[in-house]
Amino acid sequence: MTTVAILEPPPLVSSRPVPSVTTPDWPAMADCGQSGTLSIPLAEFGKSLADADLDIWFERFAERNSDGGYTYAITHQGDLLIMPPTGYPGVIYEIKIATVLENWTDEHGGVAFGATAMFVLPDGSRFGPDAAWVSPERQHLLLLPDSRPFPHLVPDFIAEVQSPSNSRRELVDKINLFLRYGTRLAWLLDAAAREVVIFRPGREPETLYDPEFVEGDAEVLPGFRFAVRARMFDYFTAATE
Repeated sequence: MTTVAILEPPPLVSSRPVPSVTTPDWPAMADCGQSGTLSIPLAEFGKSLADADLDIWFERFAERNSDGGYTYAITHQGDLLIMPPTGYPGVIYEIKIATVLENWTDEHGGVAFGATAMFVLPDGSRFGPDAAWVSPERQHLLLLPDSRPFPHLVPDFIAEVQSPSNSRRELVDKINLFLRYGTRLAWLLDAAAREVVIFRPGREPETLYDPEFVEGDAEVLPGFRFAVRARMFDYFTAATE
């Protein structure tokens, strides 16, 4: 069992000191990564999905509990997920895909997001992919008032990086959730297996084994090419040669 020390943010209208709250030994969720993901009902904090200030509370909660490197999400059942840090080398791969995507948008448009982004899905859940992109045609939605602090929209593209801190099933379930609500293209990048799994709504996943590149579709990320072999699969091997 894992014990996680968490700091509960103060009420939004109060400036009283923030108490230190230590959870009991919450059970790790089944099949949610080698290190275990902890699930705590929002009700334990006096919160629910119906609260108008949930996003602000969630943002402050994550900020006050950022020292351990944990990441957080909220499920549509109203549970707070505490997920272990990505760790090395997965964190390097996350930076690689997010950086290349950001550089591509400078020329081709749209808005790119990295692993710290969070999106509010139609079912009330809050999740953040390792990388995401919103098309130029939809980026005006990011200016709507309800896009602060977290955008209430579904990205056109997302990417997830497989790492020891999460299971394949966990990532596929997360990708399928985004596809259900409007994501049009998703990649699962697994450096250890040297494969890329491409997901599109209404179609069977396509697996590429040891590809040199993985490319966007004609309508989603048109012209985008990620050198996955050089930037992920062989990155550390090449660095030692």
